[in-house]
This record gives sequence, structure tokens and C-alpha cells, in this order.
Amino acid sequence: MPMEEEPVIGAMYEDEDGLPFEVLSFDEDDGIIEVQYEDDEVSEIDIDSWYELDLKKLKPAIVKDDAEEAEEPAEPPKRGKRAPAPKEDEDDDADDFEEDDVADDDDDNNY
Repeated sequence: MPMEEEPVIGAMYEDEDGLPFEVLSFDEDDGIIEVQYEDDEVSEIDIDSWYELDLKKLKPAIVKDDAEEAEEPAEPPKRGKRAPAPKEDEDDDADDFEEDDVADDDDDNNY
């Protein structure tokens, strides 16, 4: 079926031979469409030929290239391990004074 829609810059299409290509530019004044195939071959199609071609618009594929991978943020630096949270029956104040070390008031009054 002949193509009925205008070329979309950046869109991928499949030609009659099953070869995918991307539309690089579309000069509406001159009626020239510049396309690039997967093998990096660049070609031009005039607008009249475009509408006569049996093209299939392809869905965009998510492809990561080396440049995109380099732009990904690095993992945050790993820091030392956190100290485990104190158990409920342990002294949890930070004064290095054990609650067990405190004598009861009754014991101090034995003079």
C-alpha cells in the first residue's frame, strides 16, 4: 500500500525490500527527503516517489549506544557499614554510661 503520510524526521520506516531506514531531513520547498539506512548509506527520495513507495512506519526501538551509556549517572559511592540499631534491652543513650551502673537511691543512703 503506498505511503499516505508525510515523512517524519527521526522516524523509522521499512522500504519495499524490507530494509529499515531513518528520515534525516525533509525539505518541503525542494520536495527532497534525506534518509539513512542501517548500513549508514544516505539516500534522497523526492516527495512524489515517497507517496508511491510501499513503506511501513516502524515503531521506535530503544537502543542504547556507547554515548548514552557514558551519560548514565554513576552509582553513588559506597560508604562504610552502618552500626546495627541497638536492641531494645540494651542501653541506647550515647553517654557511654550503662544504666546498670547507676546505683539505686536506696543503696546510696546506707551510711
